[in-house]
Amino acid sequence: MNKYLVGLIKYSCSFIVATGIFFLCVCLRNLFSQNNLKEIYRILADGFTIPCIVFLGVGLLLILSNFGALRGIGYAMKHLAVMLIPFMKKKHETYADYCERKKPLKGFGFIFVTSGVLAIPTIIFTILFYTV
Repeated sequence: MNKYLVGLIKYSCSFIVATGIFFLCVCLRNLFSQNNLKEIYRILADGFTIPCIVFLGVGLLLILSNFGALRGIGYAMKHLAVMLIPFMKKKHETYADYCERKKPLKGFGFIFVTSGVLAIPTIIFTILFYTV
């Protein structure tokens, strides 16, 4: 597949997930039964804020993971699973081998772009909420 198609798939999947989170937040707050304009702006601002923060948090966790801040936790969880789950391969791997095997992730900038795009309507609806 060419790079354009892969990028298009990444961005479309992230926006589909963000739209799902947005509609979940909006429907749980009963947006369509509201009559007060200020309340509608507040619900819309909250609906865009939550997926924006979720995507920003996931992106920051990926950056932390690339710097190796979570490798110790991953190594401990892997060995815990090997000890507790029967019929798993019992191959012993040292921490140095585990760190050498892990490679940094690339190509997750679309998560920050999605978060930035979601921040725009968040700011707009927050300003509308405070001006009404």
